[in-house]
Amino acid sequence: MKSWLFWAGISFIVGGVVSLALNLGATQTPSFSEDLSGYAIGWMLVGAILIVIGSMKKKNPTEK
Repeated sequence: MKSWLFWAGISFIVGGVVSLALNLGATQTPSFSEDLSGYAIGWMLVGAILIVIGSMKKKNPTEK
């Protein structure tokens, strides 16, 4: 079974993709304070880092 860091990374990526899609799907041009593209990309990067850390983490010998 994968580490909780791996699954947390997946959830950050999903959240970032949804946030970016909502931002890009807006019908009006958002103001600077409403433009969350940078934050969405940041959440996806955090998710990717967590997935890498979770994948590299060693399994316990007793864990199956």
